[in-house]
Amino acid sequence: MDNYIKIIESFKNLKILVIGDLMLDVFLYGDVERISPEAPVPVVRVLNIMHLPGGAANVSSNLKSLGVDVTLCGVVGGDETGRKFRQIIDNQGINTFFIDDGRKTSIKTRVVASNQQVVRFDVEENKKLSSKYVGYIEKFLEDKINGFDAVIISDYGKGVITKKLIEKVSEITRHRKIPLTVDPKIENFRFYKGVTCITPNTKEASEGSGIKIKDYEAVVKAARKIIKMLNPETLLITRGSKGMALFDSKGEIIKVPALAKEVFDVTGAGDTVISVFTSCIAAKASYIDAVKLSNLAGSIVVGKMGTATVSPEELINNLNLVLKMES
Repeated sequence: MDNYIKIIESFKNLKILVIGDLMLDVFLYGDVERISPEAPVPVVRVLNIMHLPGGAANVSSNLKSLGVDVTLCGVVGGDETGRKFRQIIDNQGINTFFIDDGRKTSIKTRVVASNQQVVRFDVEENKKLSSKYVGYIEKFLEDKINGFDAVIISDYGKGVITKKLIEKVSEITRHRKIPLTVDPKIENFRFYKGVTCITPNTKEASEGSGIKIKDYEAVVKAARKIIKMLNPETLLITRGSKGMALFDSKGEIIKVPALAKEVFDVTGAGDTVISVFTSCIAAKASYIDAVKLSNLAGSIVVGKMGTATVSPEELINNLNLVLKMES
């Protein structure tokens, strides 16, 4: 117990950089009382509207909630959505390095009625970041890298994360011996070579390996193929209600079951997992402790609605679940 508390309390001493695709998450919460006379669809009476930072920004929100001094890097447009997004991030006290390459700021709007998502609609431009703007991020990284304890790449497949940027971030962090963790998307999967940890979910691991995953035996097979292809220091496959599995470069396995008793919303759970896992290894915790605490964090956050975060107090107050799993 004391060891876990020491790790969690050390988060406040960390500085972590998040690079990735940024978006605004909008949640419209309400009730359904009737079917529309215009079409066979439910009419949702909206009772509450929430605006939250999404994509890589949810990773930064999770880190901030943990007490980490976090810097967020990505593309934000000069439109009304972008201004709203910047205001939210500023209010959270998150450091930023934002680029405006002329695109609209991505926005995802979810309509939720009686704890059930009815529909989601997206407004976004998924164009690749040009070499000019990649160069801006590279220069920022070269100038500031010594001030960070870890770097996270949060790839949502919206164009900010490119092969050139991945290679440059990998080169700089490897040279400075700084942990680099990656939440991948299939478009760039083969480029994430030699990172500290890559954290695909089961679907991404299946697509990245080309192996259809139906059972745990297939998870292991897919993991070994990904490790051979990318040579990461570790590979963490998140398996939803089935927990997680961590593999190292030697093929050794740490398998942990899901701890959640009740699942309300899995939105952003992967962001919580990589935030806690990265914070743990940046704090010099073992990979075993890192996966146990990130699994606990993921189990807590799926019990909340929307793109939620966890606090150090919540982790400490629920450590009994980890200890129970160990016994």
